[in-house]
Amino acid sequence: MNGRRLQFGLAVIDDKLYVVGGRDGLKTLNTVECYNPKTKTWTVLPPMSTHRHGLGVAVLEGPMYAVGGHDGWSYLNTVERWDPQARQWTFVASMSIARSTVGVAALNGKLYAVGGRDGSACLKSIECYDPHTNKWSMCTPMSKRRGGVGVATCDGFLYAVGGHDAPASNHCSRLSDCVERYDPKTDTWTTIASVSVPRDAVGVCLLGDKLYAVGGYDGQTYLNTMESYDPQTNEWTQAASLNIGRAGACVVVVKM
Repeated sequence: MNGRRLQFGLAVIDDKLYVVGGRDGLKTLNTVECYNPKTKTWTVLPPMSTHRHGLGVAVLEGPMYAVGGHDGWSYLNTVERWDPQARQWTFVASMSIARSTVGVAALNGKLYAVGGRDGSACLKSIECYDPHTNKWSMCTPMSKRRGGVGVATCDGFLYAVGGHDAPASNHCSRLSDCVERYDPKTDTWTTIASVSVPRDAVGVCLLGDKLYAVGGYDGQTYLNTMESYDPQTNEWTQAASLNIGRAGACVVVVKM
């Protein structure tokens, strides 16, 4: 990539990786790059209107959404949508709450923004976006406040993994090993089996029929460990470790 990126967003469109925003040192970025794993080349795409780090990114029915984040000065509730055909960004409806380090995922034709922090506290609230009405609506909140939460979907459910709970002025975060599962049909959350260690800024994705929690921060160490979750048995199992510890890494699946 051009330079280094921290707290960026990542998504897959047509088997290509899209890297969105982030930070390069103290500079918050609005730039977007696309990686083609078949040709092993990077392409620079049109930038977002807003510089964003700590944003959430997901693909919903074709377009890609860049949700919330921080522009270097303030926490954001704005949302931009990338049209792959027109190759341009446009603003859609803003969230009701500013959210940075927010977890974002698409489920059943809607976009979910989970937790994050608004500048004064970590959030347990959830918002849901309907692209057909261009409106956000509030859902039942989680039981725990979560910034740096890892989010993924599996079998019609939304999962929220780990994260931290601390105000912006307090660096003594309470880190979480707690995992919650959201059922959109009943608008309810259920606490399920915890990960083996607290994981803040954890990467989470679905591969096959299992969820994977990759890396993160446990309060002392950037973790290289990974564990997988089996929804059938409600159990987490240790899997192969990364070569280096990573917190705030984005994890996605690309078909090859």
